[in-house]
Amino acid sequence: MTLASIYPYRWKLLRFTAMIAVLIIARWTQAGAQTGTPGAAGAKLFAQQCGTCHSVKPGEVRAGPSLAGIVNKTAGKQAGFTYSDALKRSPMKWNAVNLDRWLTDSNVTVKGSYMNYRQADAAKRKAIIAYLASTPAQ
Repeated sequence: MTLASIYPYRWKLLRFTAMIAVLIIARWTQAGAQTGTPGAAGAKLFAQQCGTCHSVKPGEVRAGPSLAGIVNKTAGKQAGFTYSDALKRSPMKWNAVNLDRWLTDSNVTVKGSYMNYRQADAAKRKAIIAYLASTPAQ
């Protein structure tokens, strides 16, 4: 004699409840594995790959300049940081296309710049650019 034969409806209810619980837990852990907010992945990548040398706090200079509100500004012109002659002479604006080129290989984008960075993963570059676009202007 099994529980299913003694309590057929309770057994079905128990199986149904267990199935719902598994689905809820699976969805919850899937949502937890995702970043939650669009800029969260970019913020994490920025902290890991850029944050040692750069800040997104306005005016905070580290080994590199602050990148707060950098999107659509002209490269090499931010006050309070000494740029390479190559970047100072560059007419480049930090739009999404130029930031993507720069993050792909900074030395190819502006030959003679001090910064040496390469990120081959397009998704990572895109996340970092989206994060930079969300930072407040200086």
